[in-house]
Amino acid sequence: MVGLMSGTSLDGLDMCMVEFRKIVKKQPKKPTRNSWTYRLLASETVPYKGSPWAEELPRSYTATGDALDAISRAYATWVNEVAKAFIENSGWTPDALASHGHTVLHQPDKGITRQIGNDALLANGIGMPVVCDFRNADVKRGGQGAPLVPAVDALLFADYAICLNLGGFSNASWQSDGQRFAGDLGPVNILLNPLAQKVGEPYDNRGLRAANGRIHHGLLEAFKTIPFYQKAFPKSLGREWADQHFLHHLKDLSVDDALATCTEHSAWAISHALKGLPAGKVLVTGGGLYNDHLMHRIQVLSNRQLIVPDDQVIQCKEALSFAMLGLLRLRDEVNILASVTGGERDASDGVIHIG
Repeated sequence: MVGLMSGTSLDGLDMCMVEFRKIVKKQPKKPTRNSWTYRLLASETVPYKGSPWAEELPRSYTATGDALDAISRAYATWVNEVAKAFIENSGWTPDALASHGHTVLHQPDKGITRQIGNDALLANGIGMPVVCDFRNADVKRGGQGAPLVPAVDALLFADYAICLNLGGFSNASWQSDGQRFAGDLGPVNILLNPLAQKVGEPYDNRGLRAANGRIHHGLLEAFKTIPFYQKAFPKSLGREWADQHFLHHLKDLSVDDALATCTEHSAWAISHALKGLPAGKVLVTGGGLYNDHLMHRIQVLSNRQLIVPDDQVIQCKEALSFAMLGLLRLRDEVNILASVTGGERDASDGVIHIG
């Protein structure tokens, strides 16, 4: 399977080639709760920087109607070309491809979510089934349509008490009373990367700017009162929420002070959520993991054992997860968990295009 993922941090398109095998348990000496195994065969990230999408994706957030549809088709065409090159260069022949698309609008409480790039053009010349558009059906059933990766956590990473991802937003999943639960926790790179880009840096390298900045404690306390943090799970976040609650408060701070304040808030939001979750090891993935200052503050505030996997898993866990979601869809097996999204029922979701 090939998995494709484009996240809210706008770093680039993550791609992976992965082999899945279902575990047939024969009374192993070391029992595992995982029901599938995976083997990463190849992976690559194509940066948006240097491509038209460095500017086009941010523009898509305000586009509507026919204009947004045209952007979606153009993005699907670009992803199609990049994916075909990745497959050819990998030397492997996959059975199918699964793509998340790129989220431009996510307001599930209004019954709205939109990921561009999920058009039928995505499958042109691929020569295999292509699965995409995983979120809309769940939103129509009253769910959040997010997060979706926890369904895969339950199959591949169940030996960890909590799976924590540090991307545009932080999110976590965990097992309780035989069910998987999950939700978004707070903002991470959706705030930190644009701040660093104001001074010509793609991100705050290792969190050094945040570590050298001064925290605005008044804002830090104000951010803690945002109603989202008092809501029960399941819950999810979108770019619109981050723009509404943070941008206008940060405009008068220096970049380093804004980074210091937002990084501390990100760590607080994560530790605040972790306090109510099961005890045990926390698997941490996502680009925010490379922010040493953020990781240190999460460790201090949460007092949790944080486990970091190998670099390839860090880079492509979400792409790997959408490959697994696509596989489950093609097998007509559950890939959307109502306990995670709040939808009316579990389901096997995703639109299938035949390449």
